[in-house]
Amino acid sequence: MTEELGAMIRRVRQARGISLRQMAGRIGIHFSHLSKVENGHDSIGRESLLRLAGELDLDEDLLLASAGMQAQPFRVLGDVAAGAPIDALEDVETFDLNRTFDPRDHFLLRVNGESMIEDGIHDGDLAIIRRADRARDGETVVALVDQQEATLKHYSRCGDTVRLSPANQQMQDLIFPAEQVQVIGIFAGLIRTARHDR
Repeated sequence: MTEELGAMIRRVRQARGISLRQMAGRIGIHFSHLSKVENGHDSIGRESLLRLAGELDLDEDLLLASAGMQAQPFRVLGDVAAGAPIDALEDVETFDLNRTFDPRDHFLLRVNGESMIEDGIHDGDLAIIRRADRARDGETVVALVDQQEATLKHYSRCGDTVRLSPANQQMQDLIFPAEQVQVIGIFAGLIRTARHDR
């Protein structure tokens, strides 16, 4: 626990009019331990820190990040209009990609090609894929064909046949015997940057 974070916790606690002993009791630790935390001489467990965030009405993600318990989340400052102007800065929230898309269940793939452009998925984008070995009709999947070629397409199955459909009217559906197609993930999100480094 850093001295700076401990001092911030002490400032907020005092501003809320909560004594050291009261706060320690509320979060279930000894007051001498909390004193050491506030002075930067000791660390605090994740669950106790989350309880502390709740008691002090602090942003859990930012507090955990400041304690080195997770990556610093991005801050979402509001909405921006792509049409008529609006007030750009509204409610501030945080966005932690790892918390939204658990890296144990998700992976990223760089999109190569224009077959999904009508779904807003462009060449060079990073597709966030949730690991899965089966899909429902209409879902966008990453499918492995003949254990060799991976493709991002709309999935549908009819009997022993699988159809992989692009979101681009200039391209044709791909149709394969079901045994040749293995679903390895479901499209869950998209990351786009202004510059795509290859």
